[in-house]
Amino acid sequence: MKNSVDVRALLTAYEKIKTLGTPVENGKQLDDITCTESYDGYSVSLSDGNVSVDVNFHNTYHFHTLNEDPDTVINQTTTDFHHNNETQIQAFLNKLNDLNTRY
Repeated sequence: MKNSVDVRALLTAYEKIKTLGTPVENGKQLDDITCTESYDGYSVSLSDGNVSVDVNFHNTYHFHTLNEDPDTVINQTTTDFHHNNETQIQAFLNKLNDLNTRY
């Protein structure tokens, strides 16, 4: 999974949620995915409550999973990958791909 995330697909999902989603406390929500953005617009986040991904300037990304410890963070430079988080992250990416297909 390392380095296999399509940042364009993440940003496409973000735009769809931002455009078609309903307002929630911190952003917009479509289906069970919430999107938020930084005050300056240089980073955006997508989350389903179990997994979130921050997409930053220059198309870098950073995943967080529920009950994360610092050794299980996955980003573009991580060389180790922990199976318990891979399942959650892959399920999250599947939700985003499904959202991109349906909308």
